[in-house]
Amino acid sequence: MNAMKKHIILPALFLLVCSSLFAQSDFRLTEQLFSRINQNPAAIGNNEKIQIFNVNRIQWAGIGFDEAPKSTLINVHSYCDKIQSGFGLSLSYDELGIANSTLNAKLAYAYNIDLWDGGLLSLGLSAGVINKTFDPAKHIWVDPTDPTIPEESISKTNFDLDFGFELSTRYLLVGASGTHLSNIGEEVSTLVAPTHINAYVRGLVPVVDKIDIAPALLYTNIGSLNQGNYSVATTNVLEVNATGFYDNKYWFGLGYRFNSALAFSAGLEWNFLRLGYSYELSVGDVANLSSSTHELMLSFIIPTKK
Repeated sequence: MNAMKKHIILPALFLLVCSSLFAQSDFRLTEQLFSRINQNPAAIGNNEKIQIFNVNRIQWAGIGFDEAPKSTLINVHSYCDKIQSGFGLSLSYDELGIANSTLNAKLAYAYNIDLWDGGLLSLGLSAGVINKTFDPAKHIWVDPTDPTIPEESISKTNFDLDFGFELSTRYLLVGASGTHLSNIGEEVSTLVAPTHINAYVRGLVPVVDKIDIAPALLYTNIGSLNQGNYSVATTNVLEVNATGFYDNKYWFGLGYRFNSALAFSAGLEWNFLRLGYSYELSVGDVANLSSSTHELMLSFIIPTKK
């Protein structure tokens, strides 16, 4: 990237980060519904196999690999039928621009209640730590002489707490959760994550032999529980998508995050392996930025003795 292009694109990127992403929201994944325990600890199903999920995301890749925000998520979970409980681990790393980064590690527990044949209620709790870091040397400042600019990188680690539920049947999944609940009433800053309220519903509609359609609606509110005595900007994110499955082995998805992105995804499942790819086209407020956002998902199942 030549110097002129870099100085044109990066200020635009940081203006976007300071305005529409001021709330320091968690990164959003196109493939999130395939593994949700980082967003909702109740999403540990009654499958006693060990399930490992990994997704890597690079956003606005057109500005250059070094400057493009990158995110990585690893979820691991399993279920013990004897005690109707699921256990999981979630690790994530997220870059917001090139100056801000977040590292989140938490353990998850879910208790499952059989309501009727095919109906399951899961209640989940996760706890861990969240570390946020800001490096002023990587930021482009309007006034580099501002005395309030930190002289060196600053970092803060906080306790992190999530709670949620899921109600699932063969043809319908409904879930809701609150993340970063330990920060309720806190003032949001570069080093303090806002509380998120997440809700989603997903259906499964058999169309013809071997073909199913799974429509979904997802909603997130960011920052409303941080108001307290502070003036905190809140953000509402709404997303709709639909995924078509063929023979339970192949899928193709289309999604729209309002005023933000249009997403395309495809993947396949083979034995214990699942591989997926998604591409996001920036629209609305971020349409003028580079549109090449890529996501690669890999998950697999490790059979247990039972």
